[in-house]
Amino acid sequence: MKHVIIGTAGHVDHGKTALVKALTGIDTDRLEEEKRRGVTIEPGFAYLDFDDGVRAGIIDVPGHERFIRNMLAGSGGVDLAMLVIAADEGVMPQTREHLDILSMLDITDGIVVITKTDKVDSDWLELVLEDISDFTKTTFLKDKPVICVSTKTSEGIPELTAALRKAIDSIDEKNTLLPFRLPVDRAFPIDGFGTVVTGTLIEGSVHVGDTVEILPSGQKTTIRSLQAHGESADTVYAGQRTAVSLSGVKRGAVTKGDVVAADGTVNVTTAIDVKLNVIADTKREIKNGDKLHFYHGAKTMLAKVFLIDKKRLQKGENCYARLKLTELLPCKRGDRFVVRFFSPLETIGGGIILDSLPPDRINKNTEAVETLRAREQGTATDIALQTAHRLAGIFTISELCKYTDLDFVTCNNAIETLTKQGDILCLLSGKFISEKALQKIAEKCKKVLAEFHMTNPLRAGMNNAELRQKLLPDTEMPEANALFKELEKNNIIRLSEKEAALADYSVSYSQVQQKIYERIIQEVSTAGYDVKAPDELAELFPMNEKREFKQVFESMVSSGEVIALSSQVYWHKAIYDKTVLLVQKHFEKNETITLAECRDMLGTSRKYALAFLEHLDGKQVTVMKGDVRKLSKGFEDK
Repeated sequence: MKHVIIGTAGHVDHGKTALVKALTGIDTDRLEEEKRRGVTIEPGFAYLDFDDGVRAGIIDVPGHERFIRNMLAGSGGVDLAMLVIAADEGVMPQTREHLDILSMLDITDGIVVITKTDKVDSDWLELVLEDISDFTKTTFLKDKPVICVSTKTSEGIPELTAALRKAIDSIDEKNTLLPFRLPVDRAFPIDGFGTVVTGTLIEGSVHVGDTVEILPSGQKTTIRSLQAHGESADTVYAGQRTAVSLSGVKRGAVTKGDVVAADGTVNVTTAIDVKLNVIADTKREIKNGDKLHFYHGAKTMLAKVFLIDKKRLQKGENCYARLKLTELLPCKRGDRFVVRFFSPLETIGGGIILDSLPPDRINKNTEAVETLRAREQGTATDIALQTAHRLAGIFTISELCKYTDLDFVTCNNAIETLTKQGDILCLLSGKFISEKALQKIAEKCKKVLAEFHMTNPLRAGMNNAELRQKLLPDTEMPEANALFKELEKNNIIRLSEKEAALADYSVSYSQVQQKIYERIIQEVSTAGYDVKAPDELAELFPMNEKREFKQVFESMVSSGEVIALSSQVYWHKAIYDKTVLLVQKHFEKNETITLAECRDMLGTSRKYALAFLEHLDGKQVTVMKGDVRKLSKGFEDK
């Protein structure tokens, strides 16, 4: 069933509350002060039942200027506006301001209701109608129904009811599949129910027992009970006036202006990037650095504005801007807001939030403007790709949801599309990176390794952990290794077990170093298992070649030509590979191996057999169990 909220707007004492009572039979003035003064101070709520079973919620908002904050709070979630104009006074200043606010909140459908027609004659009413036609001709109310009513005589009430029912058919149904979000416009304790909050459910649905989050505090709680339009319910949906009883929430822990939402689905921020509009009939302008009063749902605070693609905004103009807020704001991309001039206090404009977690630095270049334009006008896929580029590294779907302000299903569909197009790569299950970000990392990797090779010409490569720290300092090892594999696949780097090098890099020796290299190869390859220790090998060379020996030997270890079993035992790679194969075959027929068995198999001393077995232990190929060794992770990739 479609759930719709109708909101009243208009000048003080133009009969909004009486009109709601005539339509619904409900008096929305609930405060003693409101009844005593005859004006609405806080939003009141009612519901209208139509003959076909459709029910619409009605919000009766204040009209007096000093209560504009509550008017803005009540306007959140409105689908259909009733602009109320008294026949005996016509269009008044607050009438204009309320209509500007409705426009800034992107309310696009409504009805003009002329009240108190019993107080004027037909000639005067004709003049009022002409004035209203001129007043609305450039607004969303152009060509919308204009209904004349009298709440005293009930004249026009049936016609207004019929017009409202017809208008409801043209309103798009809210998406109840989105995560639940309820801006709080009232919060109070009730004995036996705990803390109760009310508001208009603007997105999704919520069920009794659901876990939710109170923002901006971040407190988690569960739904104890629900009401929709004053009646108990197990589930409530977007577009319904809702009362929620929260479990375990202390008095004062949630207040007007807070948001109750599905856990982890709404960002909290003190800076937002927006599309900012200035109303057409203002005499004010917005300049860079101006302070403004900022209204979002039931939340109000001060904001400092930084214009991005203009130096100042005059009437009827718009541009992209960064708003720095004085308080934490729970919000999402696509939310509407209103701004009022700092002093004197009057509505000057509003707009739409484009980025609820913008970059720290305010950029005014062409790329920044295009990024915001994509967030304003682009598809979900456009926004997901642009955000993936901005994240500049490995991300999850949840992280992309957070920075795009897209729900999980939409974000996941966008990733699937972008992955098929090759714009996003899946490195591991649930872990992604944009192709553009990968290319940037590849370029940085080339630079880092080129500098390393220049500084260490005899090293076969940079230690993998060191490269990971330079390129991806905040990335977990499995994700970083997956990215390195992708760089290797793209022929950017060459990987070994411990080191990485540029794909086309090879060590180049001088003539002296080449002779030293050949002598070392001859020694370690002919010695078999009983290779001299490094200090013993060094004694084979004259004093003036000691430094070159050390560099060449380290290079051979780095390249994997010589394998270090311990600080004193080094084998030629061919000998090492042969030994690994022998032990591997032994384990094909035996569950364990002893030191003596390994020594006899190799035909070498206990010293070298022990060094090899301890080396396998260190690589987690084997594990020591008493006096024997068993396979641990085995010989795969060893």
